[in-house]
Amino acid sequence: MSEPIITDATPISAGHTYGGFGGLIPRDPIMHKVGYSAAIPPASIPLIPRSEWSERIREMEATKSRLSDIRDRGDAGNRIRSLNQNGQGYCWAYATVSAMILLRAKAGLPHVRLSAHAIGCKVKNFRDEGGWGALSLEFAMKYGCPSVGAWPEQSMSRANDRPEAWEDAAKYKPDEGFVDLASPVYDRNLTFDQTMTLLLNRIPVVCDFDFWSHAVCAVDPVETSPGRFGIRIWNSWGDSWGAAGMGVLEGNRAIPSNAVAPTTINA
Repeated sequence: MSEPIITDATPISAGHTYGGFGGLIPRDPIMHKVGYSAAIPPASIPLIPRSEWSERIREMEATKSRLSDIRDRGDAGNRIRSLNQNGQGYCWAYATVSAMILLRAKAGLPHVRLSAHAIGCKVKNFRDEGGWGALSLEFAMKYGCPSVGAWPEQSMSRANDRPEAWEDAAKYKPDEGFVDLASPVYDRNLTFDQTMTLLLNRIPVVCDFDFWSHAVCAVDPVETSPGRFGIRIWNSWGDSWGAAGMGVLEGNRAIPSNAVAPTTINA
């Protein structure tokens, strides 16, 4: 399937938006404040001016240095397969784990398939229940995420919750990250500029989209037409969605309701 472009005019009932299960629930910033010791304040992000976006995007495309390009060769020269949340409401965990997988590939580390269901199960006490991206990133920064060898993919069995699984998880842990990019002190335009700045620096962004009730991993800055920008996303509905799991959001659809970004991952 060709890469879908989801615009302001795309109905939520369209096949490429409705073709899987989400699980996002909006975060209440009053009840659930985000912030922990390893986090970098979003205000510290030096924004890349919009006047530079087009040239930088063209350079990334020409050098094949986008995160999507890194994904295409990240599994011993082959494309890394998309994760698949299997119709359960753990998109918010899968978006973080997709970002972790990309950070490992960017760092030149061997590909390890990680089990995002482990984070969803532990955070939600093994309930199939929605959440938000910052919730999963906070957990991953504390405990990591086990590989599918330690916690079978898509499994909700409590038998997986063993000390050995979390010893394995500690090997795959984000070290730091930008947290709560959609803080109320920022307007929505600035939040989009923050997201684009991180993507231009090849940092994946975990994006919550209330319009979609879904969280995904943003991977690339995109210029959809001259002077019009969007983001390429890596979905968690398997490779059968979009272009091997990827699509583009533009316009207001590309502005996350909340966003966080792991910046480094342990080796």
